[in-house]
Amino acid sequence: MDVIGRDDELRSLDASLDRPAAGGLAALVLEGEAGIGKSTLWLAGVEAARKRGLRVLSSRPAELEAGVAYAGLGDLLENALPEVGSELAEPRRRALEVALLVRDRADVPVDFRTLAVAVRSALDMLAEREPILVAIDDVQWLDASSTHALAFALRRLPGVNIRLLLARRIGKAIPVSELEHAVGDHVERLHVGPLSVGGLHQLLQRRLGRVFARPTLLRLHETSGGNPFYALELARALGADADPTQPLPVPETLEALVRARLDRLPDGTREALLLACAHGRLPAAHLSEAALEPAFVDGAIELEDAAVRFTHPLLASVLYQHASLAARRRAHGQLVEMVDDPLARVRHRALAAPSLTPLSPVRSTRRPASRSPAGPRSPRPSSGSSRSPRRPRTQPRIDTGELLQPLAPISRRAKEPARASSLTSWLLEPRRARRAARRSRFCPSS
Repeated sequence: MDVIGRDDELRSLDASLDRPAAGGLAALVLEGEAGIGKSTLWLAGVEAARKRGLRVLSSRPAELEAGVAYAGLGDLLENALPEVGSELAEPRRRALEVALLVRDRADVPVDFRTLAVAVRSALDMLAEREPILVAIDDVQWLDASSTHALAFALRRLPGVNIRLLLARRIGKAIPVSELEHAVGDHVERLHVGPLSVGGLHQLLQRRLGRVFARPTLLRLHETSGGNPFYALELARALGADADPTQPLPVPETLEALVRARLDRLPDGTREALLLACAHGRLPAAHLSEAALEPAFVDGAIELEDAAVRFTHPLLASVLYQHASLAARRRAHGQLVEMVDDPLARVRHRALAAPSLTPLSPVRSTRRPASRSPAGPRSPRPSSGSSRSPRRPRTQPRIDTGELLQPLAPISRRAKEPARASSLTSWLLEPRRARRAARRSRFCPSS
């Protein structure tokens, strides 16, 4: 794989893969800001591991998949399930098959511990046959159910020859992955920093086929902070006649640059991309080739296992965030008819529901205070600062009844109260979700 300007990082990757695993379990975490090149190095690490004879179990979750139960676990183990399924005890095999959507849900709900033990057993069996690399890009978007099950398994596989390669975005609101804690002290972190001016020059020349005057190159490097994705977006926005003596005539935020790039695509293309973005892994067969063609030419998307994938997660994030609420609802409404999984269908139906708009204010139901013959009652003096009179509640509500109604028959049929409650919590604000879940009997009353 062609990696530009990352010789030191590539040497660290090679050294990590060649180093004997002390005690078996070890992890390398590539960490850095959005667009800095973590995914490029992650792909290089996956390729290097395969050349060394490691079996790679990989997942590349997207931001909108963070609430889809066991999506990451399906990526990692779906192809390996036929090899180990027959060797698993029946309860474990059934739990894993249900989580991976290979088997229909039965009358008995899947127990989390049974599933987590099944994951541990599957990884143990695979590692006995050959060394394993569990590779997860953008691990901050790995769904919580997969994260918990995988972490449970890793904590109970201390002496097994399994390595982890994780790529994680850093930021104030992004915590360290639970998988890193599960590995314990055998975690090596590789900070992915900015490209040098020379590296940026090579990148722009190879990706865009353009050579910039040195003053322009230096300002591109300064404005982007050496961030390759940011620099490429800046360079794309520059015309061929850019004056190297003038300031860069482009927005100076990455989000604005990405939005400007997406706005140049035809309306039909953006609508198709919004469908792909809202789904996460929409097969290209569901979309018009003519609509997707401009995005392929632009380099915004690529095909991965016959599904549409954005070449960078920021493209998907900006597209979805800046789409109107009505456009997002239309996209989720169309996806209701495209997906097969009942819970995924309910999720899209809920996100398309008009009941998510604020309703009329709640009127106070208190009876007015009785008045004495002498007139209105004098207010009671308070100790301390005076308090403003109580006002009727005016904040908007969300009608949860209509939103949760489709979940009831699925929850009763599947008898999976934990999963239904988890989905409810993902769809709604947590406190309101708990009240709605209790009313719908998705979880026991507290």
